[in-house]
Amino acid sequence: MMRWIVAGIVVIGLAACSGQGRQLTYREMDQIARRSTDEQVHRPAPDTCQMALHTNLIGAVGADIDRTELPAGARVICHNCAVTMDYRADRLNVDLGADGRVSGLHCG
Repeated sequence: MMRWIVAGIVVIGLAACSGQGRQLTYREMDQIARRSTDEQVHRPAPDTCQMALHTNLIGAVGADIDRTELPAGARVICHNCAVTMDYRADRLNVDLGADGRVSGLHCG
């Protein structure tokens, strides 16, 4: 819902600022709104947990990870292990696959 409101504001703002004396057609306004919405939806999520710095861990053996090099509060999650579901945007989660190797990283 919020995306459509923002898209509508963008469309109205662009229509008001066109300044060429020509009004935009509904099709043009719709295309502008859709483009704006698509940009917002497909924007990459911010890296709040320093995940980009640790992408080299993917494929590494979980037992060999030096946990002192991980950010404070990071956790290494073994395959099928129970973890708390509390969300912390600044926490790095290192997921291990069934083979004990790092299968992925995510914030939370």
